[in-house]
Amino acid sequence: MAIQDYTKAQKMAEKQYRTAVSRGEYPFLPSLDGILRGVERIKKENNEEIVEKDEIIEDDDITKRKELDGQQPMGQLEIPLALIAGTAQSDRKSAFASNFMPLLDYETEFGSKWSALCDSVREVGVNEPIIVYEYMQRFYIVEGNKRVSVSKYFGAVSIGAVVTRLLPKPTDDTDYLIYREFMEFFRISGIYEIQMTQPGGFLRLVQAITPTDTPDNTDTKAPQPAPWGEELRRDVKFMYSVFERYYSSKIGTRLSITPGDAFLHFIEIYGFQQLKGLSSVELHRKIDRIRGEFRVLSSENPTSHILNPTEGSQKVSLLNKVIPLPIGQSSVLQIAFLYPKHPDDSAWIFNHEVGRCYIEKVFGNTIKTQYYICTAEQGEETIAKAIADGNTLIFTTSPFYHACSMRMAVAHPEVIILNCSVNTAYQQLRTYYLRIYEAKFITGIIAGSMTEIGRIGYVADYPILGALASVNAFALGVKLVNPRATVYLDWSTLENHDPVAYFHSKQIDMISRRDINERPHTKDQPEEPDYGLYGVYGDTSFHLASPFWNWGNLYEDLVRSVLIGAWKNDANQNEKQALNYYWGMSSGAIDVACSKRLPIGTQKLVKLVQERITMEKFKPFSGPIYSQDGKCRVEENQSLTPDEIITQDWLADNVVGRLPEISELAPEFREFAKWHSIQRQTGGQIPRPVI
Repeated sequence: MAIQDYTKAQKMAEKQYRTAVSRGEYPFLPSLDGILRGVERIKKENNEEIVEKDEIIEDDDITKRKELDGQQPMGQLEIPLALIAGTAQSDRKSAFASNFMPLLDYETEFGSKWSALCDSVREVGVNEPIIVYEYMQRFYIVEGNKRVSVSKYFGAVSIGAVVTRLLPKPTDDTDYLIYREFMEFFRISGIYEIQMTQPGGFLRLVQAITPTDTPDNTDTKAPQPAPWGEELRRDVKFMYSVFERYYSSKIGTRLSITPGDAFLHFIEIYGFQQLKGLSSVELHRKIDRIRGEFRVLSSENPTSHILNPTEGSQKVSLLNKVIPLPIGQSSVLQIAFLYPKHPDDSAWIFNHEVGRCYIEKVFGNTIKTQYYICTAEQGEETIAKAIADGNTLIFTTSPFYHACSMRMAVAHPEVIILNCSVNTAYQQLRTYYLRIYEAKFITGIIAGSMTEIGRIGYVADYPILGALASVNAFALGVKLVNPRATVYLDWSTLENHDPVAYFHSKQIDMISRRDINERPHTKDQPEEPDYGLYGVYGDTSFHLASPFWNWGNLYEDLVRSVLIGAWKNDANQNEKQALNYYWGMSSGAIDVACSKRLPIGTQKLVKLVQERITMEKFKPFSGPIYSQDGKCRVEENQSLTPDEIITQDWLADNVVGRLPEISELAPEFREFAKWHSIQRQTGGQIPRPVI
């Protein structure tokens, strides 16, 4: 058996060697020593590919390399064989091909030792741990090369090892940022197998599995997340192993994303608690149901932002000539709206309620609408009730509902569900939002024109995806007309903090606050001038302008596309992309209501700029644009794309302020901000400028 095993393993090694060389890849086992010195590679001489040898060094102690920042003993662990990348030192590495199979002849001392070990492992297994270094989530063998080789030959999944972690020096490199997050993930989970390719992935996975407030690691006052118990660790490892095998064999071979990236997507869509306890077959069915989502995730351009009504959305389907409505059997399209608050208690919801009433007037008896009020936690239950009530088109009007909307969209493909947010991660859930930053740019122009002292305040609410687009657009509008003016940024959701009081202490005379339009006022709740953009002179304040959200225009177009059977047209034109309806002034969905107090010259300027934006002949985010740190974020004659606008993680150079940490917010705002934070989506962190 020994010679047969060795001959078979050697053939596997030779095949791997030839394949690697033909591809210009290093054909032997990589050595950590060589990786740190960057010397292992293929080079060409006289049209022949030659393996470049290591340079000779005097000190062979890897732990003293200047690229390292120290070491950390990890003890004895069961490590995945798939993550053993090579050897620690360069000696003897040429005895193995890069797949750990033996290259030397059977008659050598190496061959006889390998064969003897093969027989021993077949009888009693590997009974002594190997010794390895772990570097950047990969393992490199100090002692035990043959044990790893034989274990891989027999198809083992893991092996016992005494592990020492080698810590890389901190850099701004993406790989280091991901690895830093992995170290925290491992502290919590004790799991090595899962790998991510984007910053923020490990943090999101922890939050998806154990949904509690996860503070920023720089906040030493906040407690660190507790390590997982053995049962939770076992559940996650089982779920990932089932997912990884099925995804890699059935789906991932055609996609560019790793199983770890796809697994995070899988968990966020369904929710860990809903998947926990399912069998392998049941998990496979769940994976199959969202194959399209993995294609979107792997796409170079995963999102299609629909900026205006499309011709396809208004094109009558041939099927519609036979069936009046493409969904359901009723002659009336029933539409549900989910609200997190009553319209009388929220300007945001009131604007959506105006849109709901508008489409009732437009479509008359062809539709029937109703609204449901619920928290995010009640979202799935409420959507289920809305479906049971006969609603086949459902608008969830807040980013709060994004997660539950996605889960219900997957569970009920026969129902159309749309979520109001700029989170565009999923193909099966279309999202919609308005380009409010265009209106903020206009109000910034007004503020810059009207300020007498050049200090303008801006109150933002949540530090979430898309928020900085409004802040920066406002600041750019200010700068357009008043280059010396400064915008002071503050946040209404901070704990025990009053932004207006802060602005008063800075003698700020212009403040941009919450947007309100056409909200009803009562005797107990009279109209307040302190909304939108308003001026402050001593104890007197007066309203100047405010953005106008016209959701009715967008709802009308979406409902009509469903009624005429054109709903699928947009998706058919964007088969591998998530769809986000992102309308602005050009569609009439965004406007600016200005006070008659504005000087005539300012009114003319506002009208001129607004017309140019509406005609799509002027873009607020056109370069050159610089950020607080002096970097040029948009070059001259260039403009940001919708994706770049939404995912901005920097502040314009005329802004004084910063993005707060989640732990700085009032407790009732943290959970929502956590799931939609800019850092979560981009993996970035805005530097804290010295003010």
